Amino acid sequence: MKTTPPPTQLNWDHKLQGALADLWIDARSQASGLEQAAIASLQQYGFALVRGLGPVDADRDTALDREVIAPYLNRFGAKLGTITRQNKAGSLLEDIRDFSDTDAFDNRGYRSPGELSLHTDPPTLLVLHCLAPARSGGENQLVNIEAIHDHIAVQRPDLLPVLQRGFRYWEPSETEPGAGEASSWTRPILMQHNGCVSCVYYRPFIEAAAQAAGEPLSALDVQALDYFDALANSPQFQIRLTLAAGESLVLHNRAVMHARAAYEDWPDAHRRRHLLRLWIDAPAIRPSAAEHELGDFFAEA
Repeated sequence: MKTTPPPTQLNWDHKLQGALADLWIDARSQASGLEQAAIASLQQYGFALVRGLGPVDADRDTALDREVIAPYLNRFGAKLGTITRQNKAGSLLEDIRDFSDTDAFDNRGYRSPGELSLHTDPPTLLVLHCLAPARSGGENQLVNIEAIHDHIAVQRPDLLPVLQRGFRYWEPSETEPGAGEASSWTRPILMQHNGCVSCVYYRPFIEAAAQAAGEPLSALDVQALDYFDALANSPQFQIRLTLAAGESLVLHNRAVMHARAAYEDWPDAHRRRHLLRLWIDAPAIRPSAAEHELGDFFAEA
């Protein structure tokens, strides 16, 4: 049977902001082709925007609670790939809320209201579903890796080999505050495979690993990382959105970096900003080099 090649990823930048309203996928009107529509958007843009995944409370015009939406979200995720663990405890559906006033120890930024700097998560795909937005703030920023790579290749080609060389990463302890160690392995920030650029990046872990290993980053390393960060944080390369209740964002972690602005939550605990998160291994959606396919990151050895 003849197959149709996947759509080519568009090399978008901030100008895509004006077209975001046209990219939303209505899950209720595309029930039979929802996953295919999401995959097509992931292949073209590196992200997909979905509305109407699961029932909606007609009185409040907001999505229902976690237990109601979870089966819909899990079915959707399972059709995109393999749902994977998000921590060593084996959580498959993670709550994104502010737990900073209740947890004695938690070093994960998504469980606090502070800003999250641009980064990629380990799995192929990240799904965020909004149950309740913050009182204010919490805006998501997305950056197209292809656009960043191509700009560096033209403007600072001397820095590209640095970003394509492997860096050690910090491996934090899940139980001891501040504990961890530098990885024995190295991984490039940028790689190319079958015509696609992919990225794995979290600068604080690169810097922490270099210090722990006694291998300080060189002046050229720092220059390359600074330039990469400056481009990624430039409005020229970013689009921005804030999820409303009942809306979902699907990100391809190898194609798009993401960040989150700090937010102010509601005084009442039951009204707090609350998102649900899935991690999904889906290597077939878009080509990536083997070193950037992290699979089930928290699988037991």
